[in-house]
Formats: sequence, structure tokens, C-alpha cells
Amino acid sequence: MKDFAIFWGCTIPARFPFLEKSTRMVLEGFDLPYRDLDGFTCCPEKSLVNNVDHGLWVLTAARNIALLDKAQVDLVSPCTGCASNLATVNSELHMNHKEKEKINNILKEVGLEFKGENKLRHLVPFFHDEVGIPKIKNKIVKPLYGMRVAIHYGCHMIRPSHALKNDDPLDPKKFDNLIRAMGAESVQYMTKLMCCGQGLDRVDQHENALHFARLKLKELKAKNVDAMVLCCPSCYLQFDNNQFLMEKEGEKFGIPILYFTELMGLAMGYKPEELGIDSHRIDANGFLEKWERLNRELTKTEEITRAMEAGFGIA
Repeated sequence: MKDFAIFWGCTIPARFPFLEKSTRMVLEGFDLPYRDLDGFTCCPEKSLVNNVDHGLWVLTAARNIALLDKAQVDLVSPCTGCASNLATVNSELHMNHKEKEKINNILKEVGLEFKGENKLRHLVPFFHDEVGIPKIKNKIVKPLYGMRVAIHYGCHMIRPSHALKNDDPLDPKKFDNLIRAMGAESVQYMTKLMCCGQGLDRVDQHENALHFARLKLKELKAKNVDAMVLCCPSCYLQFDNNQFLMEKEGEKFGIPILYFTELMGLAMGYKPEELGIDSHRIDANGFLEKWERLNRELTKTEEITRAMEAGFGIA
């Protein structure tokens, strides 16, 4: 596997360092050749920067990609927005040679050149396509059998599809496959592909942002899921933090929000406190207690089976 740089973005290091920790733990647990690359800036964020100055948005993203070209490494990001923004600009510059030339004339002043020759991937399709289901299954020591998990893909993991090209944007399956590889059930629900709504908070529409979150959380509560699993810091902010705010006002959902790398880390045998799950706003103890109970029952069943096989002389 080719070396790759991790693009953390702004939100994970600034607001959720425990998500960075769980990601590093999982990558190191798989002995993957990742590195931190000096010089990365904001991706930049699309809804604010691009709407103010499209040229600045393209230039900033192109500079980040040019750093990859210089280091000759691929990119993997645990942030869907970062992966989407960088891939979008990469695609735009490959199709618009005049704009690419303009960008490179500016980048030349800082000793960089945009080529866009390296892969730009989000963490979930990277694990599905590059690490692979068989290797993931071999790393599972505490499977999630019996756990009912609701996946939230988020908008930017699968769109814009022409730039990302990592899954079917209307019927994605890769995240579901990873959840099943860990032993959990991926619960299907109507609002699965609906936007989380967190972007509305950035334009002073907090109540509308809460409305989007509420629609999905109500359905998941009715579905009796054990947790929602996602892999986007903005979506995490929406469903963990804003759910907490709604619960302070009297609404009760009780849906634990787990990051993909946290769930993977648990299945790999890491302790919840090592992964930073105790830093969440929404208590995940109910999820963890059920999972531990099911694993104890599984272990007991396996012990009984081995004892019976030994008694019957089965090798």
C-alpha cells in the first residue's frame, strides 16, 4: 500500500481531539503507512469560503493538493467535508486547464505546483476498498453481534459523486459493509441519506438545524437502534452536541453517537476510555453495557461448545 497523509481538517483537532485519537489508534492497529504532512491548512470549508470567494476556495484547496504532489503521497481524511472539497477542486482543475494554469502561476511563488496525481479518499471507502473486508474481519476480537446500528452517511461522503467516485450516491453500501464486517446489524431507515442539517447552524438558523436532527433522531428512537455511527465531524457535532441541547430542553432521544473509528476500535479490543468515548455529550453506557453482555454470552457459548467437542473427542 502506498504511503498516505492524513488530512485532519479544522474541526477534529480543534473541537474533537478524541476523534483524532481513535483514528490514530485504528490506523496504527492495522499498521497502515500513514503520516502527518506539514503545511496543510483548512480544506477550505465550502459553504462559507466558496460562497464569498470561489477563486480563493480553489487556490487554498489546490495548495493542499500540491503539498501531496510534492511529497508524492495519497490523502485519506476522516472528515467528509474535507475529502469532498478537495476532490471537487481536484476534479474542477483537471477539467479546466485555463484555471489550472492560473492557479499554478500563483502557487509557483511559494514553490508548489498543482498536478493532482495522487488519490484523495475519505476514511470509510478507504477502509472498504484499500484495507478490505477480510483484513478487517481478522482484526475483530470483540465482535458487535446483536448490536443494532444506524449508519449516517452524510452528504459529503458520497457527493459530489463525479468527483469522489467512491460509492453509489443514491444507494451507497460500503459503510454498511464495514458495519456488518464488525458483526453489527446495519439498520435500514427512511431518513438514512438525509442531510444532518448542521450547516444551517453556520448561517444562524439554529432552530432549523435542530429540526433536521430531530427528524432523524425520532425515527431512530422508534427503530430502537443501539447507536448511530457516522464519520464526519460536522455530523457528529449535530447529532451529539445538538441532541444534548435538545435533551436539556426536555426532549429525550438517548441515541449514542459513535464515530466509525470508535466503533472499529471497540471491535478491535480497545477500551472505551482509551478511544475517548467518555468525552461524548450523549452517554454511550447503554450501548457499551449491552455489547459487553452479548460478548460475555458469546464467550460462554463458545466455551460450552469447546467443552462438548472435547467430551465427544471432536478435534
